[in-house]
Amino acid sequence: MTSDAALPDALLEYKGNCHCGAFRFRFKAPKITAARECDCSICFKNNYLWQPPAEGSFIIEKGEEDKTLVSYKFGKKVLAHKFCPTCGTSVLGRYSTELGDSVMINLRAVNDIDFWSLTRSPAFKGLKEGDPYQTPTAVSSPTDVDSSAPEAVQEIQTYHGSCHCGAVAFTLRNPGKITSARECNCSICARDGVAWIYPPTRNIAFRGLPEYVGEYTFAANRTFHGFCKICGVSIYERFIGLNDEGLERSLRRALNVRTINHQLCNFDFVALEIEKWDGKAKAPMYTVPT
Repeated sequence: MTSDAALPDALLEYKGNCHCGAFRFRFKAPKITAARECDCSICFKNNYLWQPPAEGSFIIEKGEEDKTLVSYKFGKKVLAHKFCPTCGTSVLGRYSTELGDSVMINLRAVNDIDFWSLTRSPAFKGLKEGDPYQTPTAVSSPTDVDSSAPEAVQEIQTYHGSCHCGAVAFTLRNPGKITSARECNCSICARDGVAWIYPPTRNIAFRGLPEYVGEYTFAANRTFHGFCKICGVSIYERFIGLNDEGLERSLRRALNVRTINHQLCNFDFVALEIEKWDGKAKAPMYTVPT
C-alpha cells in the first residue's frame, strides 16, 4: 500500500491478488478502516468484506478479469462473483451493464490489511433482494461415525452444509453441539474468510467430490484447500502426512462452518465462540507470487 498526498480526498493506493498470484490488481480508496458486509446467502458463506474503488482507479496488473477468473451468477444475475479457479480466492464482484458495470473489491484479496481490526459498517440487507435462497438438498448421513473420542458420550448432532450452488455438499455427524470455531489470519484462510472445526474425517459424508471440487496447496504441500469449482465457496481442508505426535493428519478434516445450512439443521453461527488463531505469524511468511 502506498500513499500520495497529491491525490484528491486523501486517496491511498492498495494492491491485491488471489493467493496463487494469477490475478493481481491495484485500486485507490480513502484509508480503509471499515468494511461493508452483506447478509445474503453467498456473502455469508464467503464472508466477503466489500470495498468500492475510487472511480476509474481499478487497474489489473496481471491476468484478465474475464479469462483468469471464473464468474458465478445466481438469482437475477445482476452481480458476477469472480474467483480464481486455481486457488479459490474470491476477488471481486462485477455488476451487470444495466447496473453500471461497476466493481466491488473483496478486501480479503487485498494485501497489508488487518481484517480483525476493521470496523463493520451496517450490513447490506441482501437477504431482502431477489428471490429467497433455495437451500441445496442434504447428503445422506455417514454410517461409520468415530465414537472413540471422549466427547462422544454426548448426543450425536447432525449438520448439513454445502457450497452456494449445491454441487458440493456434506453431512456431519458430530458428537455434541458445535459451540466454537476457529478463524485464522494466515494468507489463505484470511482470503477465504473461513471458520474451521476439525471433526474426524469418517464422521463426514460428501457429495460432489472430486468432480466439482478444486483443491489448492502450497508451501509444504501438506494441506489441500477444497472449494467448489462452480461457485468458489471454500468447503474444507484435507490433510496429509503426520502431525507432531506421529499420527495421521488425514484422520481429521477441517470444515468451514459458514457453509452449514441452518435451514436444514439446528445451527446458529452467531452464537459460536470464535477463536482467533494467528496463523499469519507462523513461518514461512507469505510473499505475493510473481
